[in-house]
Amino acid sequence: MPSKASTHTKLLTGWEIPMKVCLIQRLDIPESLELFARDDKIISESTFRRLKAEYEAGTTMRIINIARKEWAEELILIIDIFKMIEQKYWQLYNEATSIGEATRILDSLRATQEQKAMFYNATPLVSKMRETLETKLNGLNKTVLKKLESNKGS
Repeated sequence: MPSKASTHTKLLTGWEIPMKVCLIQRLDIPESLELFARDDKIISESTFRRLKAEYEAGTTMRIINIARKEWAEELILIIDIFKMIEQKYWQLYNEATSIGEATRILDSLRATQEQKAMFYNATPLVSKMRETLETKLNGLNKTVLKKLESNKGS
């Protein structure tokens, strides 16, 4: 049989809505405590300040997560568009009826691939990944060289 919820648990499960109202209406601390009291949640000023800080930190984290997710989705969308354009150019190339037409399509395909390369190079995430991989590769190269030198010496 479930035990009764403590007063602290009851307070934590229903404080978000009154806190949101306090922040939206820009209530000062006494007015906010009064609002909580009307909702049968009697809290101290220090508890109110702690809950407000927790609520604001949670809001900031939600905004950061949304921004990261949307940024990544936009990058993926752009990459997908580049791939779709390249596929269309290859289809057009296969359907080309003259050498001049095929040459112009290949030139357009090359220009698209250059744009894609510029996009990849300008993306901070990709450049950071490239730096990390280059650092790891250099480390591996040094390790391999050390092993080769130690094998020559033995």
